[in-house]
Amino acid sequence: MNNIISKSLDETLQITKSSVLVERELERNLFQKEKSNSKNNLKGLSIDDHFYITGDIWRISISVSSPNANKSWLRQGAPALLEREDFSLVVQIYQVKEKLIILQYKGEIEIPEETSFTLSPWYSESTYDAYLEAIDTLAQKKDKRARDLLSWILGFNKNEKPSPPKLQNIASYSEKLLDINDYAFLYGPPGTGKTTVLTESIQKWKAQGKSILALAPTNFAADYLVEKAVSQGLRPLRLGNSAKIKESVQDYLLDTALEESEEQKQINIWRKEWQNLKKKAFAWKRNFGAEEREERKQLQKEAKELIKLIGSSQKRVKERIIANADLVVSTFLGAWNFFEEGKKFDIVVVDECTQAWESACYMAILMGEKVIFAGDPKQLPPTFLDTNTSQMKSFLEKGIEEDDGTRTIFLETQYRMHNDILSFSNSEFYDSKVITSDSLSPSVSSNIKSVLGSDKNLFWIDTAGSDASEETSEEDESTFNTMEADLILELLGNDINKSSITILSPYRAQIDLIKEKISKEFSGGTDLPMVQTIDSFQGREADTIILSFVRTNDEGEIGFLKDYRRLNVGLTRAKSTLILIGDSVTLCSDKVYSRLFETVQIIGEHRTIFEFLY
Repeated sequence: MNNIISKSLDETLQITKSSVLVERELERNLFQKEKSNSKNNLKGLSIDDHFYITGDIWRISISVSSPNANKSWLRQGAPALLEREDFSLVVQIYQVKEKLIILQYKGEIEIPEETSFTLSPWYSESTYDAYLEAIDTLAQKKDKRARDLLSWILGFNKNEKPSPPKLQNIASYSEKLLDINDYAFLYGPPGTGKTTVLTESIQKWKAQGKSILALAPTNFAADYLVEKAVSQGLRPLRLGNSAKIKESVQDYLLDTALEESEEQKQINIWRKEWQNLKKKAFAWKRNFGAEEREERKQLQKEAKELIKLIGSSQKRVKERIIANADLVVSTFLGAWNFFEEGKKFDIVVVDECTQAWESACYMAILMGEKVIFAGDPKQLPPTFLDTNTSQMKSFLEKGIEEDDGTRTIFLETQYRMHNDILSFSNSEFYDSKVITSDSLSPSVSSNIKSVLGSDKNLFWIDTAGSDASEETSEEDESTFNTMEADLILELLGNDINKSSITILSPYRAQIDLIKEKISKEFSGGTDLPMVQTIDSFQGREADTIILSFVRTNDEGEIGFLKDYRRLNVGLTRAKSTLILIGDSVTLCSDKVYSRLFETVQIIGEHRTIFEFLY
């Protein structure tokens, strides 16, 4: 499917819709498989406490008595279903402790006081519903402006496209964005300050009185946008579930602003009255006749009217808070209510656009008069269960390819990494167009160069000729390499600043193995490195990156390392030191990895595993 070339916008919309439907079905099947595994269901749970937090957020703390309960799926922010007999409630995991789980949900809901609840994994289709609604809105031609924008972006109806902006004599990137009236692409290679340019533009749009919505495909990217906006003196408002949002961003949440509003004091009084009415309405009585039945009916009516009053009051306060914010920041689904309510923003910015589904970008177009797509088409797209999806090429990449250059702004100066670290990616992916600033961003040294006995910035520790071998995990068929993990542990065993080091690998099984080894070796330690997959670390940076390639075999098989966008992400996260660990014989059977190895030999240092483990 990913090789299909559309002949019209309607055909493109149909192909995208089919892709979303296939992906939804695959995820449904995966969820049903997980749910059918009885080990994932926590049974016999009792509610210890049920308490109000802020805005319309409530939390439940439950005890877990079974020591053998499987908690591996209980990740912060993950959806779950709390149920018993005729009661069920979709919640998010907020916190997991040894014998206690804290859940979070929104709204005033009556929770049964009885024990013996079951908690199981849940799968929400709300994101798919929003994708399909956006596609159908465009296909049914309900929004001419949005349909025209999408058509021009994807290269259709070029004869109807507005005249391009004249950007040649405009020096400032943010001024160029201001001069574009319909859509633009901000092409930001690693370390080029893409988010800084966006926040500078937002300041100028706000000075013009524009309403601004900033969207991102992940909570991490949305939180980073908030932090950047705050550093620029802006007042952002973050939408979303606090269970999925960084602590440093909580002060900018809509729910926090709601709680601090004057109206919330009265709403809290009404909420207590509502709870009292509910208790009275369902209080047990020895004698229950017609008079008691009428009294209960009246109490329920009062409670219903009060909860309606609470809802309408909160809606008015929310609208005022949103109108007063310099910008609203959210993931796509978190902001989709604006579309449902018929609201359009003057400007919609999509950051880290490469990681967004094409259908998510349709949502952005439907919510704004002018849309800015920012990202790097040479980095990773989102992950799909369907390996033949039509969305394998990102919307950003498609848009830039169809653009004649008049609406694409390329950021050419990077401020993150030493030029030696940039060198390979610059020549391989960016036609050597990226230049390194004389003033790089400051970093905290890990002192790992003292362990390597070199002042170079780029290293390849070669496992070729050793006993290193790749293995496959039985659980998820992911690949790992114990020898490479042991080598990393040996490097970390020295007296260095481990907290400024991040360890990356393309394989989840390798990450799990390294985490396990670090946990055992440095039990209770606070100065520990971050360990992440390459995919999850996209958009971030660290002083020192250790990258474990894992693959070593006689066939020269490198699996999904063949996606060179993943390689590009892994190579461009480090500020001062990049250490590559891999089997040169296996990897260099591929021409791109062979060129990478040659680059390290020329401007970096080639070392062998025998210097460290044998």
